Amino acid sequence: MPDLRKYLQIAALWLLGASALLAGPASAEEIRLWHAYRGEEKAALENLLERFNATVGHNSGHTVIPLAIPFDSYADKLSAALPRGRGPDLFIFAHDRIGGWALSGNTIAAVDDFASAAILERFPQPLRDAMSFEGKLYGLPFNFKSVALIYNRDLVPEPPATAADMLALAKRHTDQARGHFGLAFEYTEPFYHGALLNAGGGAFSADGELQVDSSGAVGALHTLREWLATGALPSEPTSALVSGLFNQGRAAMVINGPWMLSEIDPTIDYGVAPLPLLDNGEPLSPWAAVEGLFLSPASKHPQAAWALVEFLTSDEAALEMATTGKQLPANSAAFSFPEVQQNPVAMAFRKQLDTAQPIPNLAEMTLLWTPLRTALQRTVKGTATPEEAARELQAGVQQDIDTLRAQQQALTNQQNTQAAPLWPWLLIPAGLIAFLLTGTRRRRIAAGLQEHRTAASFVGPAAIGMLVLVFFPLAYGLLLSFTDTTMFNEHTPLSSRWAGLDNYVAILSDWRIWNESGVRFDNFYWTLGITIAWTLVNLALTVLLGLGLALALNKPFRGRNLVRVLLILPWAIPNYITALIWKGLFHPQFGAINQFVVLLGGDPVAWFDTVTASFFTGVITNVWLGFPFMMLVILGGLQTIPSDLYEAARMEGASRWQQFRRITLPMLRPTLLPAVVMSVIWTFNMFNVIYLVSDGAPAGANDILITKAFRIGFEKYQYAYASAYSTIVLLLLLAYAIWQTRVTRMTEAAK
Repeated sequence: MPDLRKYLQIAALWLLGASALLAGPASAEEIRLWHAYRGEEKAALENLLERFNATVGHNSGHTVIPLAIPFDSYADKLSAALPRGRGPDLFIFAHDRIGGWALSGNTIAAVDDFASAAILERFPQPLRDAMSFEGKLYGLPFNFKSVALIYNRDLVPEPPATAADMLALAKRHTDQARGHFGLAFEYTEPFYHGALLNAGGGAFSADGELQVDSSGAVGALHTLREWLATGALPSEPTSALVSGLFNQGRAAMVINGPWMLSEIDPTIDYGVAPLPLLDNGEPLSPWAAVEGLFLSPASKHPQAAWALVEFLTSDEAALEMATTGKQLPANSAAFSFPEVQQNPVAMAFRKQLDTAQPIPNLAEMTLLWTPLRTALQRTVKGTATPEEAARELQAGVQQDIDTLRAQQQALTNQQNTQAAPLWPWLLIPAGLIAFLLTGTRRRRIAAGLQEHRTAASFVGPAAIGMLVLVFFPLAYGLLLSFTDTTMFNEHTPLSSRWAGLDNYVAILSDWRIWNESGVRFDNFYWTLGITIAWTLVNLALTVLLGLGLALALNKPFRGRNLVRVLLILPWAIPNYITALIWKGLFHPQFGAINQFVVLLGGDPVAWFDTVTASFFTGVITNVWLGFPFMMLVILGGLQTIPSDLYEAARMEGASRWQQFRRITLPMLRPTLLPAVVMSVIWTFNMFNVIYLVSDGAPAGANDILITKAFRIGFEKYQYAYASAYSTIVLLLLLAYAIWQTRVTRMTEAAK
């Protein structure tokens, strides 16, 4: 008779087989290459790989197997696979993460022993430097990208030589009443601000110290405000807005990169030129992103993988990537071919490289992007002077840098000590499980499975799915919250250092909501208060609106079915699409809501500049998404109430309000309470609306707990701290569910 042991053995074999299929090592002849290319660049890369397989690979007995990874999940997949010896032999990725990967020690391999001087001579010195960290070379540059000036030839026949000329041209072609602007770019995005910041000395000093409060950095913020004061730039620019304005002939010039070229309308006669000089004669120095070829330290075929690196960075490959792939190869020889020299766009971007600066590949650079975006937003909106924004930016980022450096130093100091890792703590739950599955209990479980084997066969796949997709991630995150894992030591919970309750104490013990600059929006208790207010306001409006519509639809009238369908549509559309639509509606300059306000004689509202207005945008969007669900639930409950009760009440002289209070509400309670519980949990964790509509503006003031946990984990890279934050969120919701269950039972018992 089958027993529990047999079931466990079968499940173990199934899981081992599945893991081997999903993540097993490649065969001895395969070289795995990961990339995120699409379209023309993917076609060019595949052409090159076919040539390699037919020549070099054929002679050495190796075959390259490429795998295209979606860009949005690419970095996470690399971080999950490479430190554990999985993933590709070779991968293509931006260079700016080299510092963090090098410090982790198990993500990328140094290639100094492979790279000869002759090969390094293929690339300009700045691109070579971008691939080095602390004196070691970690890959070869493949392609590069930077912004430049893209202009409409019909409006601007010749590109401006200086910033003053550019602004004069921009003002000449600006007509805000018609929605025309002389210059457009995403000036609140840090990558685009790099042109001004680098002209002022850059974000980091030569020895790697943060200097975003230097006179040059403050001057860059002042210059940006001066550009905006001309009125020649649109407010709240986005990538889609910049492209749309240029394609419609409503933007004479834009600052953008080669990624925009495929989006330009074929009817637009455009040109590309390097960014102009500043008034002091200094060149604008945009950041350059270098796509590098990196070797995995776990590769079983490093020599063959390096042969592929040499092939992909050759002159032949550079020409293919430039012509077929429409890329900007890092190999300088590509720009000496007639086919490329005759392309003025490619040559303009190559000329821009002479003044561009590769993004610093320091690990600390990853901590700067989001705070710098916040500082830019505060500067352009006038909520902080450039000096104030720079000072707060320096202090906040430096604190994060100091924290991570201290953790990295502590890890380095402990590497040769006898400090106990986390895994022995797993013996406690493992022993408990073993105790529960021994002797009589094991036989009882086995007998139950045998008796109900048909039901178990149906429930089994769902149970395995819950185990893999719910309970394992939950346990993983819980274990991670007790460790010291950060971007400097991306380990599994089993190999991380035990930190105990340090992360929880750090979150809960900081009561200082106010400081000398005002409210600390990064404080846990401020975020908790915003989350509670967000949940209560949304719940109240959703229930009231849903109840009112349900009462109206419960009465027959002509066209009722059509109205029901129309009211359900907001719930049927994916919420991230709805969130993006509402974000566009709230755009301060082009949004339909502000245009309607102006039509009524009012002034446009800066929806994302204040805490209250930004909070309102999220509430409106979330209520729009949530009321159909509540309406349907309540409508279903209303239709279960016997009409005899209302007839009897009317005969007794009860008013409509008395009927509603004494009959409708009590009879709706069993239906309404579960819907309220679900709505609270959904709203408490409504990530999409906050992140996509307001992005927590201003300066993170409207972040809720779940978005704050995301920012800590994926913008500050404090993985263990973010796990502790998420665990606290889980405990809060668990406490609410328990409380709500008790209230429901007490209510039912009182009947």
